[in-house]
Amino acid sequence: MGTDDKETTVHDLDRTATNDVNDLKVSDIHVEEVAIARLTEDDLYKLSKESFKFRSQAGLRIMLIMFVQGCNQAGYGVDWSVITGINNISSWHTYFNFGTSGSTYGTLNALMNVGTMCGAPFLTFSDHIGRRGINFTGNAIVIVAAILQGCSINMPMFMCGRFILGFGSAIMSSPQYMAEVSPAHYRGLLVGLFGACFQVGSLGMNAGFIGFAKMQTDNLAWRIPVLLEALFPAIVCLTIYFLTPESPRYLVMKGKIAQARRVIARYQTNSDDENSELVNAVIAQIEDSLEQDRVVNRQWWNFLVFFTKPVRYRLLILVLYSVFQQWNGGGIITTYLVPALNTVGITDSTQIAGINFGLTAIYCVFTVVGAVIVDLVNRRTLIFAGLISFILLQTAATITGWRYTVDPTTAAAALTLLWIFSFQVCSATLIATMHNLYPVECLSLVLRAKGLGFFSLIQGIAGTVQNYGISLGIGPLGYKIWAVYVGYNLLQLVLSYFVFPETAGLSLEEIDIVFETDGVNPVPMSLNIQKAKKASQILNAERDENLSLS
Repeated sequence: MGTDDKETTVHDLDRTATNDVNDLKVSDIHVEEVAIARLTEDDLYKLSKESFKFRSQAGLRIMLIMFVQGCNQAGYGVDWSVITGINNISSWHTYFNFGTSGSTYGTLNALMNVGTMCGAPFLTFSDHIGRRGINFTGNAIVIVAAILQGCSINMPMFMCGRFILGFGSAIMSSPQYMAEVSPAHYRGLLVGLFGACFQVGSLGMNAGFIGFAKMQTDNLAWRIPVLLEALFPAIVCLTIYFLTPESPRYLVMKGKIAQARRVIARYQTNSDDENSELVNAVIAQIEDSLEQDRVVNRQWWNFLVFFTKPVRYRLLILVLYSVFQQWNGGGIITTYLVPALNTVGITDSTQIAGINFGLTAIYCVFTVVGAVIVDLVNRRTLIFAGLISFILLQTAATITGWRYTVDPTTAAAALTLLWIFSFQVCSATLIATMHNLYPVECLSLVLRAKGLGFFSLIQGIAGTVQNYGISLGIGPLGYKIWAVYVGYNLLQLVLSYFVFPETAGLSLEEIDIVFETDGVNPVPMSLNIQKAKKASQILNAERDENLSLS
């Protein structure tokens, strides 16, 4: 097909595109071209760039949202850092009488995941009490859990606090909200920065542990960090209803169109015009998505929709990605750093606290880098690059760990530490932002709250297996634990290539076409749509240039 023919096809599609994709799919037009018709007709990305600039009142409002949600995510980072940090405090182990690994420590880690599993289904209540409502509830529960742990007088009381902490954490994290309220052309960056705030909380907590490590015999060395888990959630609970709006998608879902228009105008445009072209386009897109998903069962407890034919592929992605997020090997660094460093002779508590702080700091910096590049590189490319880097670095750690057992030199220990730091760089740059973005992109509007709840449930199951498994395995396996993850990541790399579709460049709702078109494989279809969209953009640019010269 020549250039003129391609241009004619695109223009014809622009004229014939309707809100009913099925009407177009029954014609002789290729489904990729149908998708492009909708994408070019409702090019929210372009409209968003024209409508919103950060140096404005709307930009300030977005930054206030980022502050509140950043505190939300920072609190989540504190939660996950505390258990690693206090594992380096001898008074904690003395008070409860257990070691740095083994079944008790594994149970403590697993209990937070079990709590996450139990709390995950309640994330769907965000479709009933609002995104802010579920966020407030989760943070309030975390405050209760922090107080319970900090005041613990025995292990059952501390374990109960860990379970409640996991339950609250499951419904306090809100990448869904950030994706729904962000201007389209800043969505990837803002969701990425939101994810980076996890490391801000973790970094602050780990910095404190450098000091707490010097208070080894004082019970305050572990009680204070545990109580600090309530700090960021308290800030969120005090500010969320004053500084952040309700999600426009939730408002449209509840029939509050006027309020949704107001939110979109105030937070996604500089004009504050509720009847602007962008506001109309966003509202139309949300309504179109709701109409397409009207058959979905809205009962919060009913997850059977994920086992229906149109949604099964999304379920497969949720399962594979949640397991990948938990089992890629990062858990050794984030939760079992103390016994991992012990395998190469690093046992000094202050030194371990400093290394933990350094690992968190470098992860925090490169998570911001990842947030910047996430919209510049395809999603699949980032996933593949991340997995390949994990495989190479974990292989290297296995080799140097083995060398240390043969000849315990400082060089072997230093090289192992280098691979661990390099793993953090690659994970933060290539994968971290994807955790808050890719699962959201793969879910349609009505499935999103329930889907993220299901995603958290699978995460909880995978995390429980991993945390308890590492605790039992790292002692007898030692450095060989890295080799286990090499095998898993090789398998995940193959599965990702054949299963994960491309979502870069497609809006949240338009990705539905990739998953819901009968008789096609979503992976090649998504790649074909992306290529067709780029070709259409080039043709339109050439046409505009020719018109300007004529």
